[in-house]
Amino acid sequence: MKTRIFTYVECACGHRGALIESLDIGDFSDHRYRTWLRNLTHAGTYDGGDGLFAKMKPGCPACGRSLVPDDIVGRSELQGSGEVLRPKEDSGSAETTLSIGC
Repeated sequence: MKTRIFTYVECACGHRGALIESLDIGDFSDHRYRTWLRNLTHAGTYDGGDGLFAKMKPGCPACGRSLVPDDIVGRSELQGSGEVLRPKEDSGSAETTLSIGC
């Protein structure tokens, strides 16, 4: 089963984005973990104790500020099939739009 965890952040300038984690636990022999940013850059400089922020180094594309765990404004988790929130360019996927930005 695929689980996606969305960590929503908001910069001091008002720009919003998300750090996304995807965990696919198929038959328990093949676990896949993937992370990516939505509406953010990898230009941040965070080097603290939060593993997700340290790995992804999120930055604000609007003002260039490095984002930190204090910028978190919410979290959500989705569980389901591979059809959950695939990018529109994937053929055969269900179209789902999540609006989180400016």
